[in-house]
Amino acid sequence: MRFSHLGRRNFITLLGGSAVALPLAARARQARPDAADRRAGATPITHGSSLAGTVPTQKAHFAVTIAGGSIGGLCAGVALRGIGADVHIYERVTGPMETRGAGIVVQGDLVNLLRQHHAPDLPMTACRVRRYFDPDGGAGTTQAMPQQFTSWEAIYETLRATFPDDRYHMGAAVSDVEQQGSQVTVTLNGERKVTSDLLLAADGANSALRHRFVPDAAPSYAGYVAWRGTLDESDTPPHLLAFFDDAFTFSEARSGGHILAYFIPGEGADVRPGRRQLNWVWYVRADEIELAGALVDKDGKRHHASLPEGLVSSDAVSKLRSRAKREVHSKLAELVAATRDPFMQTIVDVTVTGTVFGRVMLVGDAAFVVRPHTAGAAAKAAYDAWVLSKSLATARQNVDAGLKAAESLQMEQGQSLVQYGVALGNRWAKAR
Repeated sequence: MRFSHLGRRNFITLLGGSAVALPLAARARQARPDAADRRAGATPITHGSSLAGTVPTQKAHFAVTIAGGSIGGLCAGVALRGIGADVHIYERVTGPMETRGAGIVVQGDLVNLLRQHHAPDLPMTACRVRRYFDPDGGAGTTQAMPQQFTSWEAIYETLRATFPDDRYHMGAAVSDVEQQGSQVTVTLNGERKVTSDLLLAADGANSALRHRFVPDAAPSYAGYVAWRGTLDESDTPPHLLAFFDDAFTFSEARSGGHILAYFIPGEGADVRPGRRQLNWVWYVRADEIELAGALVDKDGKRHHASLPEGLVSSDAVSKLRSRAKREVHSKLAELVAATRDPFMQTIVDVTVTGTVFGRVMLVGDAAFVVRPHTAGAAAKAAYDAWVLSKSLATARQNVDAGLKAAESLQMEQGQSLVQYGVALGNRWAKAR
């Protein structure tokens, strides 16, 4: 694959990012609100309308339990509190949440949700151009394309600041679910029971609740992995800092795949000059045998789908750096070499045949898992939350109609994003 053969527009499409993903989300927002209103069978309520008194049941409080306190659960919690629901989030992790996935391309669905619910400003970095390089070197090509970036930590902390502390419970794992009529009861840590009008399963890509309600929805391996890493700006050599600053930088790899890099907020979501991090992602093909070997950590323990930061063996890191020297542009190879603790993520697709099961609904990655190329995972979580809150508010007392309307839109968006990610992967394979 050579950028000169593909052309700039084709390569943008191949790599994903806002050049394609933003129009997809924008079309969903523009085309679907009226459909949601029709399906819910009630008078539309627009963004910014006062939703006081529109809690979707005749009870004083419409109670919602959310299993999972990461981005998907928090988006849903913030959105549903916006229509007057009584929301509690239960997160199984007992201590501070780990930073995940490093860099994230900012998309409109997430920004809109945060603004609508008066969240603090999301810490973001920005660039003015995209730059494309071949592994052989040279000046590459540059295209004006302003873009904004953030991080998992920045999104999480912004959402946490928007959701009440006394309704966010850590160290509380949902161990059982029972439904009776219009109510659902969860058991927490095998002991305490909590009953509500709706349970949202937001327990992530490896969702136990998805497995319970859609047991056939197994992850499908895409045939490649994402190696990732971050380098503190203060530790970045000056010549690399100058090379990568103010740009979204890409290089193809000789044997297929590509690597990309951009600046994101640093530790504590700090965006001040000198405090940012340089984030990179390298998509590398790996067959089933290679994948099995790559998922063994430095202590010999085999992992299911990823190797967290600090657990990759020194031998694997050394091989990754040597491969970068052979495969990608020299400046990207230097960036890989300068990164102390790279980590790895297996790329998979997950689709479901439905997201609503009585008074249980799957949201975020618990519903669909999409490839990073789409730049859509966090935006999809925000979209799920917005669709659900709007559909319930529109349906008022008819909760089931609201859930059905939300499911229809969520399924359409999730299937579109999964198909889009698969198409990007197929284009990469054909372009080699």
